[in-house]
Parts: sequence; C-alpha cells; structure tokens
Amino acid sequence: GIGDASYVVTQHAFKGLGRRPLSPARVKGARAVGGDLTVTWERRTRVGGDSWDASEVPLGEDIEAYEIEIMSGAVVKRTILAAGPVAVYTAAQQVIDFGSVQIAVSVRVYQMSTLYGRGAARVAVV
Repeated sequence: GIGDASYVVTQHAFKGLGRRPLSPARVKGARAVGGDLTVTWERRTRVGGDSWDASEVPLGEDIEAYEIEIMSGAVVKRTILAAGPVAVYTAAQQVIDFGSVQIAVSVRVYQMSTLYGRGAARVAVV
C-alpha cells in the first residue's frame, strides 16, 4: 500500500510525442535518363490507420507536407520541400551539392505537422 516503506513516489515529465508525425515508410528512388532522382515514400498516420479496406491511410494532419534532407555523412547538403509523397532531386542540384551526379544519395524524410513540426525521420539510401 501507499503507507508501506517500499512505496516510492516518482515524478515523470512526458515529452508529448503523441502528436509527432510518424516516419514515412518504403522510401524509394528512381533515376531518370538525365540523372534526376525521384524519391517516393508512403505516409504513415497516428490516427485512423487501422483499416485494411483503404488503399491509403488517412492524413491525420492539417496539411500534407514533407521535408527531405539530402545528406553527405552528417552534413545536410540540401532540404527539399514537398506537398505530397514525391520529391525530385535534379541532376543540376546534385552537381551543385556534390560536384557530379551521384550514384546513391542518403536522405532523411520527415512528415510535417502544424502542431508539432517535423516528425520522426526515415533514413534511406536511394
């Protein structure tokens, strides 16, 4: 019971991560003939995504928005904004960022929330 000597009182500070968007899933890349890299992914949701009947989970945010970071090791070379589950990293941007078109690129994809900001990152090499 509460009066027992083994009873311990502990305070907890919650981080409020329940509003943080989940990381996107299935990040893929496809190259065009000129070297442009199209990055695609599937969104995940914090609410209402338990149905197997829907072809896509509900958005769960006020707007659909993403930030895609192009990485060189731990350095962010470029951030691309997207209003849907697709972003294009052009050959010209790759040349500016790396000096040449890249065979593979490391990316971090974040879903955005107007309430929370950036969600959890999905890291991939595409």
